[in-house]
Amino acid sequence: MNNKPIDILTMKLISTASKFRLGYEADGSHDFAHCIDQLKPLLPELTNAVAVAQLFREMLAEQERHDWLALADSLEYDLPLLLKVSFKP
Repeated sequence: MNNKPIDILTMKLISTASKFRLGYEADGSHDFAHCIDQLKPLLPELTNAVAVAQLFREMLAEQERHDWLALADSLEYDLPLLLKVSFKP
């Protein structure tokens, strides 16, 4: 990774997923909010911002259900993959 904003966000998403997997829900939720803040300015650069926004809605629903493992999976696997294919070079 070359420290592009999308790469930095991906590292933060994976770190946040780890916190949820380890049972640190408060820290994970705090970091999740930061991930959302980091993603907002990147949305105009994405080719599929609608799909990313839909995934975030699903992730917020997982958080509301306290489904930490599903949220961790979305953070670690689904969102980084979607960002990678959606980011305009």
